[in-house]
Amino acid sequence: MDDTQEVEEVPELYLTTIKLSHLQTGAEHLHIARDDSNNVFSVGFRTTPRDDTGVSHILEHTVLCGSHRYPCEDPFFKMLNRSLSTFMNAWTVYH
Repeated sequence: MDDTQEVEEVPELYLTTIKLSHLQTGAEHLHIARDDSNNVFSVGFRTTPRDDTGVSHILEHTVLCGSHRYPCEDPFFKMLNRSLSTFMNAWTVYH
């Protein structure tokens, strides 16, 4: 179940934002509604890296490679075949 927390019109960008949160897990979702044929999505996890060795970035790609129960090999390249996207990647920022 989701709980709508906030709806905001952004007339300068011709869109509406809808902020939701999942009641059981606290996961947050920001939906951006706009009458546009271009679509995008992003999934973010706060996994602050402790250093700049690249381990967090490798972990992101490893998690997205699936498992025995949910097999999926290299989802980025599979999506490229069905997408006009010019950028598709995971990234980790170290501050």
